[in-house]
Amino acid sequence: MSGVLSIFQRSETSRKACYTQYLGDGDSKGFLTIKEAKVYGDTEVEKLECVGHVQKRMGTRLRNILKMSKGIKLSDGKNISGRGRLTLKRSGLNLTLLWASNP
Repeated sequence: MSGVLSIFQRSETSRKACYTQYLGDGDSKGFLTIKEAKVYGDTEVEKLECVGHVQKRMGTRLRNILKMSKGIKLSDGKNISGRGRLTLKRSGLNLTLLWASNP
């Protein structure tokens, strides 16, 4: 993680700027490195999440829940998937998880 740290450290001298926001993929240790190093002293660096990575992680977890919950009934006696429930829609190469809200 020395790469991201060196970018933040040299920003003041080479660009006369402080990066106050860090856009990461959520799995990276880069932000922790920046935060622990306190590159700008008391100035905090805010972590931003890439929507695509959040969506990917959430989708993976929901697909795993669907796979592991097959045949298991919920407290209302119905399956987790099906009409008005969590469903997996396949369109081409894209997978879309749909969560139906209660009417």
